[in-house]
Amino acid sequence: MNILLTAIGKRVQLISFLKKSFNIIGVDCSSNNPAKHFVDAFFEVPSYQDEKYVDTLLKICNDKKINVLIPLFEREYLLLDSRRKEFHDIGVHLLLSNYLVLNICEDKFKTYEFFLEHDIKSPKTWSKAEDINIYNEKSSFIIKPKDGMGSQGVYRAGNQEELVFFSKYVSNSIIQEYIQGTEYTVDVFCDNGGRVVSCVPRERLQVRAGEVSKSITRNHPRIIEEVVEICEKLGGVGPLTLQCIEDSKGEIYWIEINPRFGGGVPLSIEAGIDYGKMIKEWAEGKLVESQMGKFKPNLLMLRYDDAIFLENYK
Repeated sequence: MNILLTAIGKRVQLISFLKKSFNIIGVDCSSNNPAKHFVDAFFEVPSYQDEKYVDTLLKICNDKKINVLIPLFEREYLLLDSRRKEFHDIGVHLLLSNYLVLNICEDKFKTYEFFLEHDIKSPKTWSKAEDINIYNEKSSFIIKPKDGMGSQGVYRAGNQEELVFFSKYVSNSIIQEYIQGTEYTVDVFCDNGGRVVSCVPRERLQVRAGEVSKSITRNHPRIIEEVVEICEKLGGVGPLTLQCIEDSKGEIYWIEINPRFGGGVPLSIEAGIDYGKMIKEWAEGKLVESQMGKFKPNLLMLRYDDAIFLENYK
């Protein structure tokens, strides 16, 4: 089975795992990326903002007989979803949730509204600083972009002056109540009916440049139970990444949902989750066999940088 991954950049670990099950073709808008040296074939493509981008992907899919397209860059998701039928018509399965799910996930204020609508505990969230009477709020605040990715552009404000400054400094921002506690990222895979078939909570121990660098798998039954409920209400398909914080009282606050593979998903794969099997069953239209609970808890991941060296480079 042939898989096309977009925006491969530095996703070397993910590619290495998926290559055990698939023939991997990678694309990126830059040819200077390390992951190209680990795929079975690489193509440089225009930016997702270029009008030729999707047509280029369609041609590659047709030429390389691609079975599944897995996009890794959130900015392109709505565009690819809008042209899903064109991929389907040439036999390509787009492993991506539908427009309704993407619309909720890609705007963090809409995610908050989704949480409110379904009585899912989440930090108080405001769309602008003027809505907040800081003297009635006991906590600090987190300011971040509505459409942000990773931990980039995220700031903490402890007073009115900082709140006003960062809410202006961060364009298109939202403000969230700061919750002190243990942070978790949850790697999830859903079948076409939105049924959760895999769920691995990972405690975030350290984050660097927006991506987790130290993380450990945890068997946390309450988090897993709540994830199943959230995903059933959401109706997502394929890989999802949810983030939550558990405070000192054991209360769980849900922060965001991302309709993609998380940067730390190699830990869940190493812990025993067979993404290759799930993707293959999904693409073949079979019932995706549940892997719930089939991961190794307390597995620690410590990441480090590596490098590619190219001689006689011009």
